[in-house]
Amino acid sequence: MPPGTVRPLALVAVLGGASYVLSGVVQLASPEQTDPFSRASDHFIQGLLALSLLQTLAGFVALHLRQAGNYGGPRGWTGFRAAFVGQGAMLASAVASFLASGSALSFLYTLGVLVLLVGLALLSVATYRAAILPHWAAYLVAALAVIVFGEVGVVLTGLVWISLGYVLFSQRGAAAGRSSRVT
Repeated sequence: MPPGTVRPLALVAVLGGASYVLSGVVQLASPEQTDPFSRASDHFIQGLLALSLLQTLAGFVALHLRQAGNYGGPRGWTGFRAAFVGQGAMLASAVASFLASGSALSFLYTLGVLVLLVGLALLSVATYRAAILPHWAAYLVAALAVIVFGEVGVVLTGLVWISLGYVLFSQRGAAAGRSSRVT
């Protein structure tokens, strides 16, 4: 992909973050019920979750493209792949649940979360060591793990994606192979 691809992908990630925030806020505002997918808001929430998972996959690609030449080992590539595959599994489960109007492929979602968490751990270390983005951006990558904390975690994940997407978008002068660390 051409180097100019990072900025549009970062904008998509920011939109994905906003979708996460909206999804989490709607979840927090909806009263708990025993029968999932019995209200229109349940379908709306599941659709937003699937959309945000899809959009933030673009964020992982942007992050990878920004630093791929500077990982300094297999940690970055492995972390990117694990995060992408893990979130892809979560996306597949979310889409299946949306289409089935009920919980579907829950095992795939759980497996995806576990793979995503491993990928985030590796990718955050690789981001720190690549030294292309500010050091605190690596902490943002690690903070994406808050998704495991339910509705509040979804809101926080959205805010983290908005911040990380902004960092990726604003780093237009950072070409591959050149460090532009800001601390």
